[in-house]
Amino acid sequence: MDRVLVVEDDDDIRDLIVLALTGRGLQVHDFADPVAALEFASTATCDAAVLDWSMPRMHGGELCARLRELPHLRDAPVVIVTAHADAETRDRATAAGATRFVTKPFSLKQLAEVVVDLLAG
Repeated sequence: MDRVLVVEDDDDIRDLIVLALTGRGLQVHDFADPVAALEFASTATCDAAVLDWSMPRMHGGELCARLRELPHLRDAPVVIVTAHADAETRDRATAAGATRFVTKPFSLKQLAEVVVDLLAG
């Protein structure tokens, strides 16, 4: 079973993402705090990550870059979700190592399909 790290500081959005991904048969480890998520990821194996861009303590781009520094997550797909649809944010996410960029509001079905497709290769 593929394991996905979800980091989203909004409880309601995070719960919906978790529901959508578990409904596709994925095991989800979810966090509101990006620092706690990074601590978890430093020792846990995850096959993909879904990260919010705007979070307190560490934005999604910084978290993505820090995850990419971990040897076991270097090549894992990372999806950034954000309300910031501008080119600058997209470029920053790509530079940080994001695989995909999904803008809010988004379809939960679409997000789950993106993650499943990335995991399938």
